[in-house]
Amino acid sequence: MFRQAPQTQPRLAQDVYDQILSAIVNGQIAPGDRLIQEKIAEQINISRTPVREALLRLEQEGILEQSGRKGFSIRKITGEEVRALYGAREAIEGYAAYMIADKKNAAQLAVIEAAVDAERQLTNRDLDAEFRINREIHRTIVEQSSNPVLLDMFDSLWGRGISLWLFAATRKDQTPPRPDLHAELLNILKTGTPQKAQAAMIDHIRDGLDSHLKGLD
Repeated sequence: MFRQAPQTQPRLAQDVYDQILSAIVNGQIAPGDRLIQEKIAEQINISRTPVREALLRLEQEGILEQSGRKGFSIRKITGEEVRALYGAREAIEGYAAYMIADKKNAAQLAVIEAAVDAERQLTNRDLDAEFRINREIHRTIVEQSSNPVLLDMFDSLWGRGISLWLFAATRKDQTPPRPDLHAELLNILKTGTPQKAQAAMIDHIRDGLDSHLKGLD
């Protein structure tokens, strides 16, 4: 399941984290499977320390929970937790959209438009690429609001592995993302009132919430 990590790699814990998260997202590790740090370390051919760091990080991010002695398993996330995460997104990204539409700064809107155009030109439509371009569009909107506190909050929320895990849930037996949705949102940022832009962003986020809840079911 895991590939051998090069001994010279300076960030082993990050590499192990990425490998485990990818295996969870892709279904190679299923709910109920136990992750034992000694076994993973032996398979990757590294010491147990970076493996434990990676497992503890995934536990802190809400993806894993401790299961037995020195073991971990996938934690069952509840609908209430998903709603809480999306509620935080509504507050952060909704207000950012309000500020963008209020200023209607041409330079800021051009940066957002470039991010939206990048999604249209995306040729690799695998899960990781879709997640990254979606996050980049939303992050660009928050960044262009020129509010560093909002951006810190966004990065804290989207920087956790659980965001990718939840995004993966939306791809189960559902249609792929529609690039035109972000184009429509951009048009509202350009032409709509601040209140309309905020409402459009919140509606957009709530559509994602519905997809996530269906995916978790």
